Amino acid sequence: MDLDEAVGELYGAGLGDFVAVRTRLAKEAGGDLGREIKALRKPTVTAWLLNLLARRSPELLAEVGELGERMRSAQGEGDAAALRDARPERDALVRRVVAATREVAKGEDRQLSAAGEDEVAATVVAALADETSQAALASGMLVRALRYSGFGEVDLDDAVAARARLRVLPGGAAGAGRGEGDETAEAEQTEEPPEPPEAAELRETELRLQTVEAEVDLATSQLAEAEEALAQAREAVARARERLRTQTTQRERLTKEATRLRRACARAARRQ
Repeated sequence: MDLDEAVGELYGAGLGDFVAVRTRLAKEAGGDLGREIKALRKPTVTAWLLNLLARRSPELLAEVGELGERMRSAQGEGDAAALRDARPERDALVRRVVAATREVAKGEDRQLSAAGEDEVAATVVAALADETSQAALASGMLVRALRYSGFGEVDLDDAVAARARLRVLPGGAAGAGRGEGDETAEAEQTEEPPEPPEAAELRETELRLQTVEAEVDLATSQLAEAEEALAQAREAVARARERLRTQTTQRERLTKEATRLRRACARAARRQ
């Protein structure tokens, strides 16, 4: 057993079993590996559900990676039209991931709260904006949800188990560690002249706008759902009140009828 195997088993286990599984794995591994495993932190509920989603619906998170790659490419080229065209797809994908996470929660006899839905959406937005964040989401070893502020890289400190082993593979998937030579070679291959400060500022501002727009769209969708639920509740209350009025009227009618019959019985008894 190595750290990757231990992380895979631990972060795919039930949240209530996390401590017990971690203790067992650390004991089985022993030594330095056992201490590494013992230091792995328990994920939040949202992170745990996203980790399960990464294992059960990798094709959905692959869509996040593919769209994020297209959006980042368009952003780098300053292709505003392509970014506008991608917005409906982005919004729909965010909603699909939120819905899929909600279904995972139901399968685990849990309920994804409104705050949890916001965290899922924010994590997807971060994954679309930042390649390393996409790898973190696809890795299935999140410790907490991610959030992209729109400026600079996403803060992944304490966000992913075995952080040093996280990397981005071709196609946007996450994998285990690589050698120092690989990193140097990749840096040499991808090194580009630094972009002007104005271009960097514009890019970061546009990405921030995308983040805010996605959050607004999600909030709007949640508001519509809440308003629909409120309307249904009001309709149910109206129906209940109508039933109450009907039953009250019927009770009064039956009470009067019972009174009339008792009096009739009393008169009949007196005549005998």
